[in-house]
Amino acid sequence: MRLPTQLTVLRIVLVPVFFVLIAIVHPPEIGWAGFVFAVAAISDWWDGYMARKMELVTPLGAFLDPLADKLLTGAAFIAFAWMSIIPWWMVIIVVFRDIFLTLLRRFADNIGLHVKTSLFGKLKTFAQMIFIILLLVLLFAEEGHFGMKMLSLARSYFTSDISFWLMGFITLLTFASAVSYCYDNWSVLRRVTARYLLRRTGQEPV
Repeated sequence: MRLPTQLTVLRIVLVPVFFVLIAIVHPPEIGWAGFVFAVAAISDWWDGYMARKMELVTPLGAFLDPLADKLLTGAAFIAFAWMSIIPWWMVIIVVFRDIFLTLLRRFADNIGLHVKTSLFGKLKTFAQMIFIILLLVLLFAEEGHFGMKMLSLARSYFTSDISFWLMGFITLLTFASAVSYCYDNWSVLRRVTARYLLRRTGQEPV
């Protein structure tokens, strides 16, 4: 297993560690959870950089890398919903979108098709990461680690509807990215549907 793929696997391993620290341990270990999330996020950039520089891009790595990203952000959103910071129904939409596109990419690869990436997808990932980092910083500030002013700001934030509206924007962006993926990969979606859902073995639509 090449180094970039090893870093991706490390990121996947860190996902349950992050979730336990923030959602299961009582009281939550926000500082350690933030550290684990930071390590995972940095490894995301590093494995991509190493894969491109060393020309070590592999089919396994190409599949695991976006999967690791989705697992990490999905774990964070589920943890925040668990803590009643954001609504569950928004998290379900985000997670369902990720599951759908992961399966589409996997099934498309099985029949030699390529799923094109979407600009909305990149914007979605960027917005999600910024939102997660913001909440982690505010949760850490709520414990008094950044002084009284930040403590007051964090408490004001969590007693307002800001998280709801920010998560609402991310949910809308996530849904738009799913629509964009389906539009840009309509022929792939039709062929995957014909092969795996309609059980067609003859000629497939193009």
